[in-house]
Amino acid sequence: MEIAASTAQLLWNLSYQAVLDTMQTRQFVMERHSSLAVAPAIEHEETTTSNLLRRIGYYGQKVGAYAAQHTRTLEGGLSKNGRQIIVPSGADLELAIEVSPGQWLDLLLQAKAFKPTGTYSSWSPQQNQKLITWANRHGRTPGMLLYNDHLPPFVTNAPPMTGADYACTAFGGCGSVSRAQLGKWAETKYCFGPDATPAGVSLCLDQALMGNTSPAPNSIRPYHFQLEHLLHVGEHGDAIDAQGTTLRGLARPARPKWATELIESRTAESADAIDVDQEARDDDQRDSEEVAAKASVVIPFDETESPG
Repeated sequence: MEIAASTAQLLWNLSYQAVLDTMQTRQFVMERHSSLAVAPAIEHEETTTSNLLRRIGYYGQKVGAYAAQHTRTLEGGLSKNGRQIIVPSGADLELAIEVSPGQWLDLLLQAKAFKPTGTYSSWSPQQNQKLITWANRHGRTPGMLLYNDHLPPFVTNAPPMTGADYACTAFGGCGSVSRAQLGKWAETKYCFGPDATPAGVSLCLDQALMGNTSPAPNSIRPYHFQLEHLLHVGEHGDAIDAQGTTLRGLARPARPKWATELIESRTAESADAIDVDQEARDDDQRDSEEVAAKASVVIPFDETESPG
């Protein structure tokens, strides 16, 4: 990967690198189980999320992207002396993304990883409902952040190591997608959308589908779309849920307040000045607070050097 020159390039490469990591882990790393049986390793969602945050911060620095991990104290729903100090949403990621100039989405996302058996790991309707309730109460859009593999239905068959270009039948929430392309942004003339996708990271924002039990990609296909589709609001208006909502309909003409506060806090205080013990001391003093997710991401829109 390289420092992204545009938001579209950043999203494409984040998805490409995520699926490449998953493929390489499955193909070159083994996993030993409690039975002592050995099988191909699975890239766990926590690993993918951690890598995603690091890459957003580093490769997104030109477009002004910002990623912040939350401490375990902040994310964990801390209680002391029978009093809930921090109330978590159950989400893995809060994402503020500018999908076109001056238009922002405010997403609250639960991450799940695709398994070679064909479903997403630990998909829980009960957990998802908690996220939906929290998001609706706070004016956020709830959804699933999905980490995929180059296996059916994301490709028609198992791809070779490089140069894969396959028919893709996983996505219905972006009508332009017809194939999965394994490669970095603009590495070939095919390595950018909207008809191609790395397919490594995708989303489902339909609340009814989030209530399904252990769904396969084909069962959420009608409103399942790839990460870079977030920027397709100017190209087409496909619905992303059963109510006919579009991404353009969800976009708001202002950056979310939490994202602005996060950016301002970054510039106001350097990392070297943070007192890591202050958090523990503050826990006994603060009133009940709520925290959205385990990590926060802000991605501004920058169309520099996007292909025409």
